Amino acid sequence: MNREEILLKLKNNPEYIKELTEVDEELELFIVKSNGNNIKYIENPKKEVQKQAIKNTPLSVKYIKNVDKEIGIMCVKSLWNSLELINNPNEEIVEEAIKTKGWAIQFVKEPSEKLQLLAVSKDYDSIKYIENPSEKVQLVAIENYYVAIRFIKNPSLKAKVKAVISNGEAINYISNYDLDDVKVFIYENINVVKYIYESIDIDMVVDILKQKIKDENIENKYIEDFLELEILEMDKINFVREYGSKNAKKLLVDYKLSM
Repeated sequence: MNREEILLKLKNNPEYIKELTEVDEELELFIVKSNGNNIKYIENPKKEVQKQAIKNTPLSVKYIKNVDKEIGIMCVKSLWNSLELINNPNEEIVEEAIKTKGWAIQFVKEPSEKLQLLAVSKDYDSIKYIENPSEKVQLVAIENYYVAIRFIKNPSLKAKVKAVISNGEAINYISNYDLDDVKVFIYENINVVKYIYESIDIDMVVDILKQKIKDENIENKYIEDFLELEILEMDKINFVREYGSKNAKKLLVDYKLSM
């Protein structure tokens, strides 16, 4: 059988390569170029053959027994979830997979904090695949996007507060908070009141506001948010004048002048 006949037969039936007594790299490349999964018919495929198979069909990595670093990195960069199919990937392959998509962390058994941080920095919601993330990991995920708090089973108080400071709506994504937490949330972001108004004691809110506005370090945003919080019906301007610190009163004047 001549070369052309062999190639034609391989084109119609790639598995035929297993019946050939002499197989060169060109023949191996020929069958994987049409379909990377054909690498399963090749015993000990050469590196270039592996590359071509992965290039065409990243998931064909499951047929490669000992994936080296270069091939593994190439594979996960092309398709992040192919990490699941690589046996005992080294640290560099894992890192590249996570850099491509944070969700790849789900395929890593007992990931280090370094890998967890890499994952949540890339994709905030990859934290849902991390069991008991450290506070540091929680904070980085929330810094990426406050909605990350919804995927954390037992967030630390610091994490909850960070999410609420970022956006008052974050309280809707926190399932485990108590009255003491609520007091902290309101102290840090008055907009939280919009989302829990029906379930809180307004007198408590007023008490917290008295503590907050007497602080000389109160932020301009807090004063603006308080004054613009429509759901809280009270004489806000006189409230600041009566209980506010010198800085709070200055911020009030600045706000009125800007209107």
